[in-house]
Amino acid sequence: LRNEGILKNMPTNLGSYARSPAAWLSMLAVLIGGCASAPASVEISDVEEVAAVVTAVDQGRRLVTIRGPQGNEVTFQAGPEVRNLAQVQTGDVVRLSYEQAYIATRTDADEMSAGVPVAAGAARAEPGQRPGGMIGAMATITVRIESVGPGGRSVTYAEPDEQLHAMYLRREEAQAFVRSLRPGDIVELTHVEALAITVEPLGE
Repeated sequence: LRNEGILKNMPTNLGSYARSPAAWLSMLAVLIGGCASAPASVEISDVEEVAAVVTAVDQGRRLVTIRGPQGNEVTFQAGPEVRNLAQVQTGDVVRLSYEQAYIATRTDADEMSAGVPVAAGAARAEPGQRPGGMIGAMATITVRIESVGPGGRSVTYAEPDEQLHAMYLRREEAQAFVRSLRPGDIVELTHVEALAITVEPLGE
């Protein structure tokens, strides 16, 4: 289940959430806690993680070279917004973790909401800490169910602008939720995503 929107207006003082996409998703789950009282809902999440090794650091020019898991090397320049670059050394491990969650909730509403509540935020390591940062975003939209395919493997819905979209579902939990829907039901779709980057000394 996916929706798109312009993501903004989330406070940027996120503290420890900078190092944990899971913490970010947990915090946002509180914001969508109303799902618990809804007649039916489903949540699907995925996590992808990649680790790379720092092979060269040019502190003067703020250049860092990393080697990925397949042996390919990339050099990038750390901008002034990157704190604590002086702590990065050859052999350090850069970890990237990307998480996303999709939440679909059947509501008791009779009509779709015209607006699309959105939120986004970012955080970075405090001075003196190991380098790291996080960005995250959440977008919500309500849709109207038009039809449900056999076994819940597909669903057609209308967005607030009345444009129709067809979606094909592979996961059983999503299909089970769709099987409970009827034409005319109003469903709230929420998409949450977060990316965290941390730098750890080799061996940690």
